[in-house]
Amino acid sequence: MKPLFRKVQVGPEQSFSIRQDAVPYFYSHWHYHPEIEIVHILNGTGMLLVGDGVSNYREDDLIIIGANAPHFFRSDPQYFEQSMDLLSKSNVIHFDPNFWGETFMKLPEAASLSDLFSRIRKGMMIRGEARDQAGILIDQMRQSSGIDRVILLLKVLKIFAATTEYTYVSQTEGTASLDEQNTKRIDQIFSFSLNNFTRDITLQEVADVANISVNSFCRYFKTHTRKTYFQFLLELRIGHACKLLAEEKLSISQIAYESGFNNLSHFNRTFKSIMKMRPNEYQQLYKV
Repeated sequence: MKPLFRKVQVGPEQSFSIRQDAVPYFYSHWHYHPEIEIVHILNGTGMLLVGDGVSNYREDDLIIIGANAPHFFRSDPQYFEQSMDLLSKSNVIHFDPNFWGETFMKLPEAASLSDLFSRIRKGMMIRGEARDQAGILIDQMRQSSGIDRVILLLKVLKIFAATTEYTYVSQTEGTASLDEQNTKRIDQIFSFSLNNFTRDITLQEVADVANISVNSFCRYFKTHTRKTYFQFLLELRIGHACKLLAEEKLSISQIAYESGFNNLSHFNRTFKSIMKMRPNEYQQLYKV
């Protein structure tokens, strides 16, 4: 299950890439690249996968993903409907961890950066004041040129290295050391799951998508993601529930149903197991 290698284009007079994407929806394939990636979501909602971790994103989220960590962005279903006049927008930075030279990274003053670059292999969602400060600097960076851009990037990384306001997307470090031949298969599995996680899914269905037997699929998925398919499916459902809880438009019982759970008690137990808090406690975080 090899994520697709993606070559990041950098201009001849630039040492790293920064751009703004404004498109109807985000839909990247399961991919990786040797560059570190920073994404500031300006508009839109959806799902993010990094390594074996699942999360959701929304406006103003700030994500940093380590070098060679496989990942996947996909907008929520309504963004794919032509009748919906929606926009997905983000600022995206790609840079080689050593673009300023190996000597720089060996400096004692750069120790905090080396530590940061190790931690972000799990994918990191920056929160709070650090997110707000870094978001402003990233917007300035997009308008800057020359050495000013490099200085602004260092300021952003300094904020990331110092903050304690973050959560990991994955609990383990993502790597691209997977089988070269199955990029299309894992893409199909993820796409099917993201399109159908709110309803009952059988192992036979998803095995048919992967074009292998049920037993082979179970071994395949567990070997390459370090979790069972139903564990992965529950994480998708809870990620969706978190988004709905933050929006505060539905009751908790309605959110459980909209997220693919037919039993409220099962939803509450699963939510607490994955998020380490109850649904109403999570919702309170967004009322502060």
